Amino acid sequence: MRVFAAALLCLVAVPSASAAGIEAASNEEATPWTSLAANDASDNFHFVIVSDRTGGARPGVFESAIPKVNLLEPAFVVSVGDLIEGYTEDQAQLDWEWDEFEGFVAGLETPFFYVAGNHDMNNAVMAETWRARFGPSYYRFVYKDVLFLVLNSELFGMVGDPKTPVPGPWKQAEQLAFIEETLALHPNPRWTIVLVHQPLWDYAGGPRGDWPKVEAMLGKRDYTVFAGHFHRYVKNVRQDRKYITLATTGGGSSLRGGIYGEFDHVAWVTMTAHGPRIANLMLDGIHDENIVTEASRAAVRLLAGNSPGATAALRSVLVFGEGTHFENGEVAFELRNGSARDIRLAYNVDQGPDFRYIGHPQAQVVAPGQSARVELNLSAARPVPYARLAPGRVEWTLSTDTADGPVQLRRTSALLPVAPLPMPSGEAPTVDGRTFEDWPAELPFRVLRQGDVASRQTARTDISYTFGVRQANGNVYLAARVIDDDVFASTSLGPDVQDAFVIFADARPEPERSANLPLYPATVAGHLARMALGRVTLAQATPDDTSTKMAESLAAVRWETARTGTGYTVEAEISGKFLDAQAGKPWQHVRLGIVAVDWDEDEAHNRIPWHVHGSAATALHWQPNRFGDAPVAGTGTFVRGD
Repeated sequence: MRVFAAALLCLVAVPSASAAGIEAASNEEATPWTSLAANDASDNFHFVIVSDRTGGARPGVFESAIPKVNLLEPAFVVSVGDLIEGYTEDQAQLDWEWDEFEGFVAGLETPFFYVAGNHDMNNAVMAETWRARFGPSYYRFVYKDVLFLVLNSELFGMVGDPKTPVPGPWKQAEQLAFIEETLALHPNPRWTIVLVHQPLWDYAGGPRGDWPKVEAMLGKRDYTVFAGHFHRYVKNVRQDRKYITLATTGGGSSLRGGIYGEFDHVAWVTMTAHGPRIANLMLDGIHDENIVTEASRAAVRLLAGNSPGATAALRSVLVFGEGTHFENGEVAFELRNGSARDIRLAYNVDQGPDFRYIGHPQAQVVAPGQSARVELNLSAARPVPYARLAPGRVEWTLSTDTADGPVQLRRTSALLPVAPLPMPSGEAPTVDGRTFEDWPAELPFRVLRQGDVASRQTARTDISYTFGVRQANGNVYLAARVIDDDVFASTSLGPDVQDAFVIFADARPEPERSANLPLYPATVAGHLARMALGRVTLAQATPDDTSTKMAESLAAVRWETARTGTGYTVEAEISGKFLDAQAGKPWQHVRLGIVAVDWDEDEAHNRIPWHVHGSAATALHWQPNRFGDAPVAGTGTFVRGD
């Protein structure tokens, strides 16, 4: 800190004082300063931590942080890993990715310290590449009597296989011995900073691998641990020490804001005599280390209620109407409060173009252990086919109190009545992509506008589609005609980063069939593996994931495509045997989720999977996405018409 001096022009018998380099004088008993003790201890210093850049890198974000870090003039910069996309054994690709990243780092005006993440090191080829470029994957350094201990979390256990260390030149036993040696060589530093990619202490099943051994070795010394990996910020406290998991510096994120711990930032750390002080510097502001605490994270999980085992969930409640056209009916939601604190609930209704709603904004308190059901009665000016209703919105405000203060969330739900749609019987078509041979000239379901109120709205008008369904011999058949003026298909890219037509078919019994979970929790909990899944592209003729847990789901959908002058067509067969197995008997209901994904050639530089926030793709949903932020129970349910 600079030394500042104050001088007065008129000094007659003026007392003076000085402390820590500040000199000032006043000829009055009162003084225009609060203190003369400058905050510039000689052993203080600043350093910056950058977090995950990859796992769905958003181009330009990490690069933009470099000049901003230079403005801060830290002593040095450290990372918490996931610096390249990796996950490949292609040496040329690895070299290109590391060359690109080292080009970014070259713009720093201060030293940079590398930390290995799972995207940087998840196979032997990547481990050897790291060693050739950077040497050790775990190491130490000391600055102004502060010990920095850099660890390789992938030796504790790889993300995809927690019981197996990453293969390569290093062994976990050697890393543990190194930690023990380092702590013995530096028994009494004024502080210890541990840098590791995975927050090994914060998994649902408890600490992973050898992490408890590391904590035992750290013992009673003063230390702070920094990690990344989850792409969501949270401060944990263990053994009265701070464990900070950072958000992202350009990595994949929904960017829902501070209370969710989802933001792009760097951590600005000031080492003081009393330990590190942490400021989270966003591109649009500065926040302290308590931006998300364990208490506020738990409250967000409670209010959002969109993860497995959530104790409270605002959810759409299944209310099926009758017939094929909507005239009047009910839409219902329920909030279950399984917490120990009140939840305050308020809502406002945007009825949308197809409904009439007579009501006023409402608010209520849901006590611990109680549930609240919100029923909204709607009518239509004229009968509208259920499949063509445009959803309205319900805007919710949910709030509760925590030990660290109040927490408030805003959520949007789709307002949409649903009814089972008839699935006609007919002859089995030839699945060849030629929909004009075995299907009507006009397919009955038209998707001209975004059906998911929580999705990024269609920015272009160059995509729409129609589709039809029928069943034959127990199988479900689907035909679709997609209008797209710029079809993008590539054999060198995966199905998530090119034009695709995605089909989910769920024939499980209730309540699983009509329930909703976000995509990741649904996958982890095994729900997605019990649905037939078709990821249709024009560049791949067979499912791409047949070696994984999704093999049966993908094999249950057989499809073909064909180019047209205005886009492409899709024809698919969904296995009746698979649907029967999931239903536990001959299936009678199947819930279809349908989305057309549109990429254009000029977006090739920004290929983020279409279901990740920040993707440049348009994902045009027929109805509210059951894996999205505003699902509706039971949407897209068809009843068999034998």
